[in-house]
Amino acid sequence: MTTLVQDHYGASGIVGRILAAVPWSSGDTSTLTADRLFPYDQLHGREILATRDHAARLNPANEAHVLDIGSGIGGPARYFASTFGCRVTGIDLTPDFVNAATELTRLSALSGQVAFVEGDAAAMPFEADTFDHACCFYVGMNLADKPSVLAESFRVLKEGATLIWTEVTTEGGAPHYPLPWARAQEGSHLVSRDRLTDRISEAGFQVLSVEDETDAHLELARRAMAEGTKPSRKSLQVNELVLGDDFMERRKNYIRSLSEGAIASTVILARK
Repeated sequence: MTTLVQDHYGASGIVGRILAAVPWSSGDTSTLTADRLFPYDQLHGREILATRDHAARLNPANEAHVLDIGSGIGGPARYFASTFGCRVTGIDLTPDFVNAATELTRLSALSGQVAFVEGDAAAMPFEADTFDHACCFYVGMNLADKPSVLAESFRVLKEGATLIWTEVTTEGGAPHYPLPWARAQEGSHLVSRDRLTDRISEAGFQVLSVEDETDAHLELARRAMAEGTKPSRKSLQVNELVLGDDFMERRKNYIRSLSEGAIASTVILARK
């Protein structure tokens, strides 16, 4: 499973392509800031809009330490650090993502607050009771062993810590492949919203809320279609050059599967 995920997401030259996409003005000598990267480094549904919404639910204090499970190229981690002033540690299976996340964080002068570890979230290399909050943004679809990841999340969080978990769930239909997180069914590990909620509870968490944000994803797609807009160059840099040349086909299948009710976007907030 580890190799399958790494092969799906792995790509070289990520940092160079993102820096080439940033709209530097002529003679611009300012340092790279995290906010300049936000249009390019949020590799999940609704991108920076979702990150802002979900981060606000955790609202970490300045002295908090946040765990980002499946941290990708580090966009959400840098958002948390630059917005709230907190520390963030990200863990991800994919070496190319960890390397890119680390370099982009260094370039945006956030290395003192944000660090990334290559590792398996089902066996985290962290001590118990380390983190004040945790987030997992649209990673669960790739997790064959969700119970172990949730058990590890519970272990490394402090008492009273909060977890926000967003995931595409199956709602009784068959989605259309390829999809953003898997080009074929063998790489996809979808469960129903009820089953996901149960698994979070079984790990020891108190579930505070369960929400369906499918309409927010579909509304963005409808708005773009109504306005006749095409994906921006920024979006193409992220979605195609980071996630693969076939990403637009995969995204179309995602929106189609959402609109048909085969899948849904679920947000769960929980507390240890």
